[in-house]
Amino acid sequence: MDETSFLAAFGACLILAGVVLLVRSRLFRARAVRVSGRITKLDVIVVENGANVREATVEFTTEDGREITTKGGDIGSRRLRAGSPVKVLYHPGKPTVAYVEGISMRGGWVGGVLIGFGVCNLLALVLILLFGPEGAM
Repeated sequence: MDETSFLAAFGACLILAGVVLLVRSRLFRARAVRVSGRITKLDVIVVENGANVREATVEFTTEDGREITTKGGDIGSRRLRAGSPVKVLYHPGKPTVAYVEGISMRGGWVGGVLIGFGVCNLLALVLILLFGPEGAM
């Protein structure tokens, strides 16, 4: 596989992965049930690059009356603490799959970033093919 084929395949894979993540995020939001809840615990996790991830444990009541306590995902830099009220989106068939609303749920923003990198990669490939050292096509 030559360099141009690799760049084309890499860019296409980035775009495909981004689209999958965006679609999954949108489908989850469309199917999820939205309820009021509260944060019961915050865990600060230090990741490889030294950044802190603030993961919330949330407590909420499902529409059928079950009390659920589960991880609610990364809350980002929002100024929330234990006891803060939040809106929770949960999967109706699996209520322990839940996310604090408005935060990076199931890779939505990551999908957009991957699509952006993939498009930039393909644009760079086109520019290289048009104006690269071997001249115009």
